[in-house]
Amino acid sequence: MIGDTVRVFLFFVAMVLAFAGVLYIRAFFTRRAIFKVIEIFYQHNALGIKGAKTLHELGLERPYFLQRITRRRDYKQNALQIFIKEGIILENEEGRFYMVEERLDKSLRSKGR
Repeated sequence: MIGDTVRVFLFFVAMVLAFAGVLYIRAFFTRRAIFKVIEIFYQHNALGIKGAKTLHELGLERPYFLQRITRRRDYKQNALQIFIKEGIILENEEGRFYMVEERLDKSLRSKGR
């Protein structure tokens, strides 16, 4: 009786730890991708409306289905969506993207270069 309770408890603890591990790994890879996306915008000088580039030019276009299932997950798409939602990366009327450097956190600016 007590042995069964201990097993159920240990199973529950293992599941919680596994779930927390998955969340940590996802957050880690997304944070790393944030720095990569910033670096890409700096490298392509897409820092204002005059320097706006397409996602293809930046190398940030969404992969096709076959590419997604044959490669490791690319967290740069998540990072790009975070920046778009926060208004740090904007899209002009031609479908080109640029980063508003002033809206970027000061600590991220220095690491992106």
